[in-house]
Amino acid sequence: MCAVVYKISNVQCQYFLVLNIPFIQKVDSGHSEIALKINLPQNQCPASNPLTLGPNYLTQIISSKFFKTTVSYSNHGYNLTYNLFLCPKNTKMFQRGETTVVCIGLFFFEEPICNNQAEASALCKAHNGTLTGPANSDEYEYMRDISNSSKYTSNPKSYSYLTYWIDGKSTNTEFSFEDPTHNGSTNYPWSGGTPQSTPTGSCLYHSGPDSYVLHGLCSFTICCKDEGYICWRGALCQVPPIDYLY
Repeated sequence: MCAVVYKISNVQCQYFLVLNIPFIQKVDSGHSEIALKINLPQNQCPASNPLTLGPNYLTQIISSKFFKTTVSYSNHGYNLTYNLFLCPKNTKMFQRGETTVVCIGLFFFEEPICNNQAEASALCKAHNGTLTGPANSDEYEYMRDISNSSKYTSNPKSYSYLTYWIDGKSTNTEFSFEDPTHNGSTNYPWSGGTPQSTPTGSCLYHSGPDSYVLHGLCSFTICCKDEGYICWRGALCQVPPIDYLY
């Protein structure tokens, strides 16, 4: 719903509610004024003027719904496009940057239920996504919570610990990443500090109850204590939200 105000004089306006406004016509009169009112999380003005040539974006997350209004100039007026983004079931929405939102969740192997990093990457791609990792402390808390709770909800063979592949594969001197939106390993909670180098063939995973990021062989599926102690149960994936025009 859009609110439109027409200025009659310096002390009087008319106020209208409209479902949406696809186009704002720019008139030649020097006395006309065009303004947009938007809600912001803090008392501050946006970094850019949404009525410059653009396109510019006005974004807001409300109740796990991401609203994006695109404002662009053409034919002596301003086009407005409205998008609503929702996340698939069992994922949570996070905003990365001004206009990028991702849906993050754990995705589980079916059979065998413990599997390697290549299969984890393929699992994310099967859902049109990629492996991912935490881009900030809020995402890290979410990753830790869903990982720890999965031991009781997604552990049919009662392994002692479940762990999950996250984004990161060693090239000996550095890690390569599938997902460009989480700023590499900057926000990874490493165990013992960021590794200076790891051998090629090492991949990153979330270590379960102690919530650190570790590296190990990309071929790991089950490890330790008579092959029944730790199970690499799935992948932390980011998948695209569902985009609706409204």
